[in-house]
Amino acid sequence: MIDLLQHGSPSLIDLISDELWRQLQAIGTVERYQDGQMIHLRGDEKPGITVVLDGRVMIGLQGSEGTFLTSSVMGRGQCFGEFTLFAGLPRTHDISAIGETQVLQIKGKPFLALFNAEPSLSHALLTINVYRTHGLLEFLDDLRRLPLPVHVAKFLLSMSESASNKKEIQCNQEVLAFNFGVSRISIGKALKKLEATGLIEVGYGKIAITDHPQLRRWVEQRCPVSALRASRVNSTSQ
Repeated sequence: MIDLLQHGSPSLIDLISDELWRQLQAIGTVERYQDGQMIHLRGDEKPGITVVLDGRVMIGLQGSEGTFLTSSVMGRGQCFGEFTLFAGLPRTHDISAIGETQVLQIKGKPFLALFNAEPSLSHALLTINVYRTHGLLEFLDDLRRLPLPVHVAKFLLSMSESASNKKEIQCNQEVLAFNFGVSRISIGKALKKLEATGLIEVGYGKIAITDHPQLRRWVEQRCPVSALRASRVNSTSQ
């Protein structure tokens, strides 16, 4: 699954103590959603933080042809909604459930009260958003610097590092084209060029990396700046 936000990013539960997590649960409300049910809509302004308790949520927008173009998928412990709390900004994407999903909805006022009383909560949110910003800045810089086949290859390597199956990434060409801001024809040509090297294999809704070390060398030889590989922060939970 293509994910511009989450690869390499820790979850909120990873970064806070068990006691702080219990306090968050005490001020929130558990809500249950069925597959495909909408949790938030683009443009929603009601302030609050949402934490995924069980299942997964899909974040994206409707494409011009009516298909849903996914930007991120979040699982247990991941949170979203900071825009509405700290900047008063509307939500930028639609968010829906994948399968049966439970989330913890925390309204703005009680969350901010706990946020102001617990420095470790502010540190956790800052860490998460710094990880996301770091990844997006790297992606945007690559978008400007690199030829499309090289950028796609680098991105596939990055995605594989956080995938459950590091040899296979679940995605399709339409989603790739959406995230790279190019046409499906351009993405198709880039993938064919990569496939011709023997380093990837393109299947239906998936891309397999056949040789990680060799693909990494192929990318490094074509990048004007060296690739960055961030180490994970340590969990504070006990």
